Amino acid sequence: MHSPEPAAARTPLAARANAPAALPVLPAFAGLTPLAWRRARRTDIRRIHALVAEAGRIDHPRTRFAKDQIAFGLSGAHFSRRTDSMIALGPDGTAIAFGSAKRTEDPTTEVEVALEGTVRPDHRGLGIGRALLSWQEARARQILAETGGDLPAIITVASREANPQNQALYSSAGFAPVRWWLELWRPLSTDLPTVAPPTGIALVPFTGRRSEATRTAVNDAFRDHWGTQPITRREWEAGGRASGFAPKLSRLAILGSGTLADPNRVVGFALSEVDRGAWTANGGPFGELGMIGVVRDWRGRGLSTALIADTLRAYRGAGLERAMLNVDAENPSGALGMYERLGFRAEDRAVTFAKRV
Repeated sequence: MHSPEPAAARTPLAARANAPAALPVLPAFAGLTPLAWRRARRTDIRRIHALVAEAGRIDHPRTRFAKDQIAFGLSGAHFSRRTDSMIALGPDGTAIAFGSAKRTEDPTTEVEVALEGTVRPDHRGLGIGRALLSWQEARARQILAETGGDLPAIITVASREANPQNQALYSSAGFAPVRWWLELWRPLSTDLPTVAPPTGIALVPFTGRRSEATRTAVNDAFRDHWGTQPITRREWEAGGRASGFAPKLSRLAILGSGTLADPNRVVGFALSEVDRGAWTANGGPFGELGMIGVVRDWRGRGLSTALIADTLRAYRGAGLERAMLNVDAENPSGALGMYERLGFRAEDRAVTFAKRV
C-alpha cells in the first residue's frame, strides 16, 4: 500500500480530484511533422509495440516489452481505450507518441491511477511529452472523480533513474519522487545456496490447479507492500496467460498433506518469467523472479530463502546463466538484505513519481 494520509479519506474523492471539465488540446505538430491524435484502438497494438521498442533503446535498453504486455496495458475492468488513452500518428501512420491513464481494478485502501506513455526519440524536445503528460494527469483526475467514495488517491508515473530527462519532465509537472526500485542480478555459475524448507513444507513447481490458491497467497503476502492492491481474478488469469510466464521454473511452498482433514495451502511462492527476446541485450540466457513472497503468518522461518535457492537451481538446470529480480528499496519484509546475502547485486534503479489527491 502507499501509506496514504488518513485525513485524506474524510473528503469525498470527487471533491479532492480537481477534475477538469474538458481535457487539454494536444499539439497539432511536432516541429514540422503534423500529428493526428486519436484514442488508441485494439489494432494499434503493433504500432504501440514498435514505438515502445524504439523508445526503449534509450529509456530501458535492457528491458523488452512483448506485444501481449502492450495488449494487457490496453485492457481492464476500469480502463477504456476510448476514454483513457491517446496516440499520435505521423503522416505515414507511424506512432509518434502514446499515453494512457489506468486505474487499479478493485482498490480497497487507496485508488491509484498509473500513467504510462512515451514519445519517439527523434521527436523529443518539441513539447509533445509535456503536453501528453498534462492530458494524462487531467484524465487521471477525471477518473478519480468518477470513481467516487472517499478513499485516499494517488497518481503515479515511473522512470529509470538513469533517465534524467524523464525525471525533469515529471518534476516540472509537479510530481515528486516517492519510491525507488532496484534491479538485482545474480550469476548462476557460482556456488548456489542449498536451503531446506521448514518442516512440513514441500516445494513444488507451479501448476494450474493451484493457481487460485497462489493468487490468495500473493494477495496476503503483498497486502503490506507499497503500491499494492489485491490482484483480481481477471488480472491474475491474464498474467498466467502471458507469454513469458514460466510455470516449470516457478516454485510454490505447500503446507498440508492434501487430505480433507489436512488440505494443502500455498504459503509461499517464487513465480518466474523467461523472455528469450531480452537475452541478447542482457548478455545471455536469464530468468526473472517476477514475484517472490510468503504469507504473513509464515514469515521469519527462512521460507523465502528456501524458495529462491530451489528456483535458482531450476534456472541453472534449464541452462540459464543469470537470475534477475526487482525489489522495493524500502521493502518492509527486509527482502533486500536477504537477496544480497543470496548473491544478488543491484545493476539498475527506477523511481516512482507521484501526486497525492
